[in-house]
Amino acid sequence: MNIGMFSYNVVPPKDYGGEERIVFWLSKELSKMGHNIYYYGPPGSCLPFAKEVNEIEFAEGIVNTHLKSNGFLLSELDILHIHFPSRQDFGIPVLKTVHGYPFYKEGDACYGRYEDFDENYSFLSDSHRKVSGRPGNPFVYNGVDLEEFYLSREKDDYFFFIGKVDWNVKGVGFAISAVREMKKRLIIAGDFIDPAFYKRELKDMLDEDVRYVGPVGGREKAELFSRARALIFPTLWDEPFGLVVLEALASGTPVLSSYKGAMPEIMKPGVTGFMANTLLELKESMNVVSDID
Repeated sequence: MNIGMFSYNVVPPKDYGGEERIVFWLSKELSKMGHNIYYYGPPGSCLPFAKEVNEIEFAEGIVNTHLKSNGFLLSELDILHIHFPSRQDFGIPVLKTVHGYPFYKEGDACYGRYEDFDENYSFLSDSHRKVSGRPGNPFVYNGVDLEEFYLSREKDDYFFFIGKVDWNVKGVGFAISAVREMKKRLIIAGDFIDPAFYKRELKDMLDEDVRYVGPVGGREKAELFSRARALIFPTLWDEPFGLVVLEALASGTPVLSSYKGAMPEIMKPGVTGFMANTLLELKESMNVVSDID
């Protein structure tokens, strides 16, 4: 098949990026299966296995729908898979995968509203589709490329947090409070929505037991995952999926999470880690996480 992949962000990400990494892995696997991948995205994207990589201009968030390719017409695609909410008519069969929730901006064609979702939208979990108001639509769980991770049964004496550090729904404050009260070590990785957050708040929370190592990718990220005693993922919102959970499990590292969103769908308490409703439960689970194989 001739499959078009259309992403709003640079693929693959330099350091950490969930949606971008999924687009890269999916395109890679479809190519290995014999399909022709025609990628459309912003300048800087690199997919060596794609038939073509086409740069698309995004003007103030609005997609230029004249998707140009090197002599290849968009109409020759069997299907176009877009990875953002869109109400545009591309003139060919389209699968729309939502990787988060729609934060609508007036006049921005790349952002959707819940009422705009139709039968062509696919979601990341059962919880994700229900929260998005489309309980009858399909959902497909994310996967990971195991070639990018290291399975380690031997663990170092630290817990790990990775994500948008200053995005309050990710719960870094709960992770820090838990390790402080339990006298444990925590390594924090990731970047910021607001870079000023580091000096304004995070810097004063750090010491020899709570370290921030910045944005990480590649081997450094894989080693941090594989050597951690557990990933702390105390998400505070209805998590659409939680890719870091799979990345931890692919590394042989159990997960301590909340019950929010898709967590009950992809977590097996006592097998892959533990879920907690409160800070007390999170702290208690830190004491028994070493019992996880």
